[in-house]
Amino acid sequence: MKKLFSAFLFFCSLVSISQEVKPKETTIELYGFVRYEAFWDTYKGLNAANEQFFVLPLYAGVDANGEHINQTPTYNFSSMATRFGIRINGPEIFKAKTSGNIETDFAGDLGNNPAMFRVRQANVVFSWPESSLLVGQTWHPFWSGKVFPTVGGLNTGCPFQPFNRSPQLRFDYKPNPKFILSAAMVSEFQYKSYGFTKIDAMNPKSMAIDKSECFTRNAGIPELIANIETNNGGFTLGAGTSLKYIKPTLYTVGTESKKYVSDDLVQSLSFMGYTQYVKNMFTIRAKAVLGQNMTHLTIPGGYGVKSVDQSTGSMSYTPYNTLTSFVNAVYGKKYQVGLFAGYLKNMGTIDALYNFGTSADPVAVTPGLVPNVASIYRVAPHFAINISKVRLVFEYELTSAAYGSGKIDLADGLYSSSTDVTNHRGQLMLMYSF
Repeated sequence: MKKLFSAFLFFCSLVSISQEVKPKETTIELYGFVRYEAFWDTYKGLNAANEQFFVLPLYAGVDANGEHINQTPTYNFSSMATRFGIRINGPEIFKAKTSGNIETDFAGDLGNNPAMFRVRQANVVFSWPESSLLVGQTWHPFWSGKVFPTVGGLNTGCPFQPFNRSPQLRFDYKPNPKFILSAAMVSEFQYKSYGFTKIDAMNPKSMAIDKSECFTRNAGIPELIANIETNNGGFTLGAGTSLKYIKPTLYTVGTESKKYVSDDLVQSLSFMGYTQYVKNMFTIRAKAVLGQNMTHLTIPGGYGVKSVDQSTGSMSYTPYNTLTSFVNAVYGKKYQVGLFAGYLKNMGTIDALYNFGTSADPVAVTPGLVPNVASIYRVAPHFAINISKVRLVFEYELTSAAYGSGKIDLADGLYSSSTDVTNHRGQLMLMYSF
């Protein structure tokens, strides 16, 4: 038994020596944080991640006394935004340095199934001296790399800042350290477009609308994106454009309840521009996005049906135009103060909508993310304390939305009047990083 044990120790020592002598081709770095949030709201909202990710106050009508149904004080304590990640630096392949990133948290499928593991990042990067190729899931190119707001809330400025992580192929060309040209093909996964999940007849009451990644996949064309960015000292300036197609339904229903294959697509074109200036302890950022059907970026809007062929039920579509923007200023290091201000405007559809109702009572079909919102604004100041690995943030967030009311104007999908709803959120966030 002693001989066997001695042989085992000798074998282990040989393995240890061989591992020490052979240079490691792969290194692994663990990172992440434990995040706790406590927040209080005055108006229930459109949100995700167990209400941590607040988008906008959600109007649900009024009661018999004219009081808003959703205007009620609520609170929550949560640690589900706690995050864990792995950064991998690997060997040289195809004359490129290789690296990988795997990142997860406990936010689940956002609104559908929170409090479970979900993938945030899962990608491989091949880096050459003047270019790089990313394969896998990471932030959508409209996230704009490192130019995103510094706030206390998990929403990170959404819906004024595009928010999306998706599977993609992205190529970056860097002729010099100050200039980047990017091109990407992007699919959808957790952040999705809207379409028809069921159609029994060409009647709004017989149409089921929901969001799914299948609507963009069924179009057969990934989202195509091109970005340009320049960096000079503490100044960053960038711009980008996106072309996206979705197929809202595989079939329509015509006369005699017969089904017909649908080939109609929704085409959407979007543009963005952003800037950032950093000097010493002061940072200011600004971004503006003008686009169509950007629901997959967690931006309200969508599209509408603009025509219907009565014999086959075939539909054509027109997208909503949305303008969203923000300014974010932050000063300090150990003690930090910041202000976020955002504004979103629904600019209506490009073409007139089809009337599924009557001239006296018009009815339109508009799949999307609260496309009846006319405008939204937010003001959110915060104070933070950063000590070693601990970040403590106190934030007040005021978000107000104007919802279209009365009859819809078929000319542009907007409403002649609106109802204002406002949420006041007080939030405490504690984060311990590692």
